[in-house]
Amino acid sequence: MMKFLMIALVTTVPVLAQVSSTQSPPFTDREQVKHDRAKAAEAEKSAPTARPWDRDADGKRPWDQKPSKP
Repeated sequence: MMKFLMIALVTTVPVLAQVSSTQSPPFTDREQVKHDRAKAAEAEKSAPTARPWDRDADGKRPWDQKPSKP
């Protein structure tokens, strides 16, 4: 009986001593793109409205305007 307890103790203690990793798996490419776009959209919302280097005189960005039909 004592041998059985000793064997059980020797085999289970190292298993219990292992640290379980709770790391999340790395993002897939699609998840990373979604995250980057959401982050950029949030930065856009919180950005100051007056940024002369990327806005026209009317305050709109060139790529946000609808093209005029000729």
